[in-house]
Amino acid sequence: MHWRALLCPVVLALSACSESPDPTPPRPLKAVLFPYIPDAAGDGFASLKQRLEADFEREYTDIDLDLVFDSNLDLYDLDEGGAMNQLLGQGTGAAQVVEVDTLVLGSLASKGWIQPLSFEVGPSYPAAEEAVRLSGASYGTPTYLCTYVVYSHSPQLQTATDAASLVRILGDVAPGKRPLATNFDGSWTLPSSYLDAWADTHPGASLSTAISLPLDSPTVTAFKTVVDSCSLEPGVNPCMDGTYDSNTVAEEAFATEQANGFMGYTERLFYIRQARPTQPLPGVISVPLGTGSAPAVFVDALVLNANCTGTCAEDAEAFMTFMSDPEVRRLIAFSEDAPQGTSPRYLLQANRAFYQQEPARSDPMYQKYEPLLGGARPYPNQGFPENRRAMQAALKEDLQ
Repeated sequence: MHWRALLCPVVLALSACSESPDPTPPRPLKAVLFPYIPDAAGDGFASLKQRLEADFEREYTDIDLDLVFDSNLDLYDLDEGGAMNQLLGQGTGAAQVVEVDTLVLGSLASKGWIQPLSFEVGPSYPAAEEAVRLSGASYGTPTYLCTYVVYSHSPQLQTATDAASLVRILGDVAPGKRPLATNFDGSWTLPSSYLDAWADTHPGASLSTAISLPLDSPTVTAFKTVVDSCSLEPGVNPCMDGTYDSNTVAEEAFATEQANGFMGYTERLFYIRQARPTQPLPGVISVPLGTGSAPAVFVDALVLNANCTGTCAEDAEAFMTFMSDPEVRRLIAFSEDAPQGTSPRYLLQANRAFYQQEPARSDPMYQKYEPLLGGARPYPNQGFPENRRAMQAALKEDLQ
């Protein structure tokens, strides 16, 4: 007979003879994070997932965090029964927290799939705080900012103040080469590029007024200057025909000096450096696509499933607060999940404190990015998904 069975009647004479009750298992919490960032470690985000889960669970031992990075999930699918509906539903595939582009925030809220938050984290840039608000309520905790920039080795890059001067300056770097490699193709990309041009043309105005037709003629005229510069022969424009739509073709064109400049999000510098690690760091400016230059920013944020209440909501708040910590933002931004020496991801962080702490405070690129953010305006968090295809069609017609 087992020793505990013999001892039990003697030691526990006044109590039931039984094993100690099992500890309460940790509560599950599932969070789906943006997979549209550089996979710095080249392992499908396995290292980043493991590091974030371990760091969070070390602090919150009663929560079992399951992080998901899945490029097969379409986090822009707003159809009933589609990807976002399932993630923000109640079925087996549901998540409690999802990282989204705030371009779709209003749509998610109007469908009742997400809920307002009873807390705020910060400090974030004003554009980020504006982007997560609907009717005065906060619906998300900002994580990333994204904005269209131009990378180039031209010593005159900083003097570009509008679309015309940008094209002229890039053309002078190496005449005969493509001035700019970028992607304008797609029902999200082309209209959002137009909105950036509109912001450049109308400083101080809200971008929400630019998502309805007809298109603004001064904006289209200036924007067309940049679009046309990508075409070196009649009828062939790789920036518009899908040539630069996927993988890292445009980044490699710039890295290998087939193009004098590159336009895209700041994080695309990761792929430029990957294509040519020995190339000096480029100069960078907010891309002037209109008659002036005024940065517009996309904002990514963590949102809460409308079905997550009570203890679930408290656990989600703990995770959102954790993800807003400058140390966590540093881990992601500087590829600390990857082998030492790996390039930073060059992702813009919504947390203002991130830029005041090392290593961002001394990083040559992050110190160039930070001044672009203070006066930036956010892309609208309502109306864009519903209007993008009509805008794309009108733009294609006007830009031909």
